[in-house]
Amino acid sequence: MQHHATATGLGPATSLSGTATLRRQKQREYLRFIYPTIFLVGLFSFLPLVGMLALSLTDYHLINGWGGTWGLQNFARLVLDARFLNSIYVMLALSIGGVAVQLLVGTAIAVGLDQIVPRWKIARGFFTIPFAVPHVAVALVWLSLFTPTLSPINAALDAVGLPQPTWFSSQTGAISAIVIADTWANFPFVMLLILAALQGVPRDLKEAAAIDGASQLRTFFVITLPLLKPALLLVTLFRFIETLKHFPLIYVMTKGGPGRSTQATNYYAYVQSFENSNVSYGAAISVTLFIFAGFASFWVARINSRINS
Repeated sequence: MQHHATATGLGPATSLSGTATLRRQKQREYLRFIYPTIFLVGLFSFLPLVGMLALSLTDYHLINGWGGTWGLQNFARLVLDARFLNSIYVMLALSIGGVAVQLLVGTAIAVGLDQIVPRWKIARGFFTIPFAVPHVAVALVWLSLFTPTLSPINAALDAVGLPQPTWFSSQTGAISAIVIADTWANFPFVMLLILAALQGVPRDLKEAAAIDGASQLRTFFVITLPLLKPALLLVTLFRFIETLKHFPLIYVMTKGGPGRSTQATNYYAYVQSFENSNVSYGAAISVTLFIFAGFASFWVARINSRINS
């Protein structure tokens, strides 16, 4: 082979050069397919973001128009806005409460499905149905379930002489109603990821624990749960970022009420922009929420890289 390469004038250096040229040609071909995607992402994501950032630095009002000033006055106003600070509290209450309940429900169902491995695919299809339902439809269903005059739950409680809860008359009840609806719609995501992680737990470890006389509960907490920590951490972070977008559930179920007790940050941005016509201030709220979500996404990527390294 070496003699043939020398006879034809193709030495090792020439072969490497040809390989590098071929690689560059393939990269240029790949880029031709990537450029349209980059253009569309920039058109529908980057440009609106830049426009929202520019709008947040003005004093534009839907009715009065632009006041002619630029600056950080909208962001300075956020620090003193009690409604904005309350919206952060509501957002965190919905996110932390929702993620906690979804982890418990999703993990419990995943562990149950893991015990019936030959038939779990059918059960998985059944449990993933809520994940395919649009959030507006989810909100409408649960709104009817929590409305006293429409709720079959309240009708059943009334039939047996038990008190009927009024979910939307207090902040605690309204937040709980949103958390329940969000959990029903999104626990399948947690269930699927935890179930995939459970399928990777070595069976011989569980069998060894059973031989040593450990109960299933002790085996889960001593062997299975520590091996699930990376998956649980990633699911928690992903779901926390996703729960920052509670707008459909809030808009349909509570309209931010009772009073302003369920006005999360994204819903408060909508109120300022379209109900109060203060578009610039609403944009500043949205930019602040975007920065917060960006930091959360950064930590997700960083922790994911540490887990996979």
